[in-house]
Amino acid sequence: MLHILKFGGSSVAYPERIINSVDIVRRRLKEVSVAVVVSALGGVTDELIAIKELARSGDEAWQARFDSLILRHHQTASKVASGARSQRLLGELNVLLDELKATCETIFQEKKLSARTNDYVLSFGERMSCRIFATALAHGGIDAQAYESHHFVRTNNRFGDADVDYTTTRELVQQTLAPFSGTVPVITGFLGSTSDGAITTLGRSGSDFTAGLMGQALDADLVEIWTDVNGVLTADPNIAATAVTIPRLHYAEIAEMAHFGTKVLHPRTVLPLEEAAIPIGIYNSFEPDHPGTLITHEYSRTNGTLKSVSLKKDVVLIGLKSKGLDRIHNLLTRAMASLLEAGVTVLFNSAASAEFGITFALDRHESDQALSVLDETFSAEYKSGLIDEPHILDEVNMVTVIGDRLVNDLGLSGAVLSVLGENQIAPLATAKGLGNRHFSMILPQSQSYTAVRLLNDHFCVHAQRVRLFVAGVTGIIGSELLTQLTEAIGDEYDLSVIGVCDKRSMYWDAGGLNPLSVKQKLPDNADPTNWGLIVNRLITDYPYRTIFVDCTGAREVSGFYTKLLKAGIHIATLSKRANTASQAYYDELMAYTEGKKTHYLFETTAGAGLPVFQTLKDLQRSGDQIQKVTGVLSGTLTFLFDALLDGEPFGKTIRLAREMGYAEPDPRDDLSGKDAAWKLLGIARSIGMRIELEDMVVEDLVPEGLREVSLDDFFNRAADADAYWRQLVRERCEPGHVLRYVGTLENGTIRLEVKSVPRISPMGALGGIDNQISVYTKRYNRSPLTVQGQGAGREVTAAGLLADIQKIAIRIVR
Repeated sequence: MLHILKFGGSSVAYPERIINSVDIVRRRLKEVSVAVVVSALGGVTDELIAIKELARSGDEAWQARFDSLILRHHQTASKVASGARSQRLLGELNVLLDELKATCETIFQEKKLSARTNDYVLSFGERMSCRIFATALAHGGIDAQAYESHHFVRTNNRFGDADVDYTTTRELVQQTLAPFSGTVPVITGFLGSTSDGAITTLGRSGSDFTAGLMGQALDADLVEIWTDVNGVLTADPNIAATAVTIPRLHYAEIAEMAHFGTKVLHPRTVLPLEEAAIPIGIYNSFEPDHPGTLITHEYSRTNGTLKSVSLKKDVVLIGLKSKGLDRIHNLLTRAMASLLEAGVTVLFNSAASAEFGITFALDRHESDQALSVLDETFSAEYKSGLIDEPHILDEVNMVTVIGDRLVNDLGLSGAVLSVLGENQIAPLATAKGLGNRHFSMILPQSQSYTAVRLLNDHFCVHAQRVRLFVAGVTGIIGSELLTQLTEAIGDEYDLSVIGVCDKRSMYWDAGGLNPLSVKQKLPDNADPTNWGLIVNRLITDYPYRTIFVDCTGAREVSGFYTKLLKAGIHIATLSKRANTASQAYYDELMAYTEGKKTHYLFETTAGAGLPVFQTLKDLQRSGDQIQKVTGVLSGTLTFLFDALLDGEPFGKTIRLAREMGYAEPDPRDDLSGKDAAWKLLGIARSIGMRIELEDMVVEDLVPEGLREVSLDDFFNRAADADAYWRQLVRERCEPGHVLRYVGTLENGTIRLEVKSVPRISPMGALGGIDNQISVYTKRYNRSPLTVQGQGAGREVTAAGLLADIQKIAIRIVR
């Protein structure tokens, strides 16, 4: 069996990477025969381009850069081998470098550069790297020989992007390389030559193409492309952090992906291999055990509806149309034919009526030539005024979704446009042909990256994936929520925690975190928490199907809610801060949820896991009128009053309430009535009442001396208030009664105060940390509708928050 292994520039960029690639070859040789194709050392081709352009412009700076090029190759040679072998390699490199320098000096003197000489200069990168890699193999105990592919890859004279003569190339390759004698051939990628011996290049990333040609000519069993990513991903991971590896692809799918901007594979690599049914493997040389992507004749299903979304940058959109209703005969045919003849590549064209107007896209670097061609082709129509001047948009990119399911469409193209439309993104032009596996759109540059992220998330990754960022994960409720997330069951959605933070540090993983291992990530592997950065990253990288889960209760965090909702990030929160800020801020929050495109749920802000807001919403939706809401909204104060009546001291009891997760992080929020007031204010606003916090009457139970001290001092001095609380209970509690902190909403006013209620009564019978909320309506006017249950505690609060997360997940997946 024979495998062709192609190593790209990133895999041979530095000596240690070359040695790593040698190890990959060694592992393969244990199972199969191997031929190697190499690119230039990473960055060298770009450096050669810079050197020749400086020389052509007459800039002496080319010499300094050339000296750096020499130094880099000498240093690499000395690190991949030693002794006589290293000296021999240096001698071979110096011969090539002298040839290259002489050519650059000629370019500098003549200040001109032909296409033929251009390709000759660029060939030196691969010609040097193949010798370096062959020497590294030999140094590692593997027999190897360097081969320059321009001696056996025959092309035409289309310098810069030459076309290959497949038949002649196959014959020459077999004559030169077959049969294998146990020596590993190390072949230059990227290069070919004309019949008269002029070196040509096969286009950028042409080393992939060379590997394909070698595979086809040598009847290989597999062509392996070794790069710096884990196979072919659903999108560029530098744009969409949520991109995932596609395990299997069809030749046709990878060919279209390569054509439309996916940089893993040269577009022409596929053709010779598909015809010979030779599989292609795409692997990561830095993670050689990753399964990567296998490309064959078989179509396969993935988690997503489509396979990938590609971005092609530096595109120009040109529109050509007749004036008025005059028809221009053969407008499309003449335009495309003239551009083709001039060698201009049209990426796509779109026309509702080809004789009245056409729109087409092409690479930016060809736009001037295209306009010149069109001016010549339609010179008569321009002079007679039949055609408007071309309309040009140059700050655009091309976004393309690709997948076999697009062949029969079934509404997928419309679904793609719908997702973009929901996020205020409208393509400037679109194109999809009958039977095509792609759907291309021209978008403004400012929107194209967001479009890639949206489409990748919705169509290419898990079709039911919903992402969570959980803030406050090391707190009492946040920790419990992480535990419950591992037990959550839902066939309609897949919850993935892509980020977490506490008040000190934050951690991200686009692939999803195991909720049970989150605490180990903080703070050892984390960055300092920065709320502005968190919000901006969510908006930029995760704008679709993402829920921000707030377990902090922090006012600073609630201040970002409007920005998140405006950007389409959903929110599930236990924090009462946002809903109890100004009425204007509450109105702004609600405005972003109109039409339910963005969801904001806060059920736990009134009674932990009790369905208070949902019950009120259902009543109003059915047409009922809410007249009065009254009840016990502080489980902490119920717990405290009952303990005090049993003779327990205040200092001990309030500390216990905090430790058990019953009290707020600062128990004074409970004791002052603030927490209960926030709950009732949130309820009031949810049923349409407009009121500010300062308009409410709230009884404050915090002793005067403990109101302004630090939280630590409050707990240290809490026992000093034991006598104060004994006296309060003695004075306020009637015989046979218990104390309850009661809130009442009626006739547009809200009042919260301590009341003595009969022990044998609905309120008096409350135990532990129970809450009770009674709703009087037009229908429930004699006997209220009552919601009662545990109103505090880590488990029920986390469960209520998880229920909100699940509700949002179901809604957005549907």
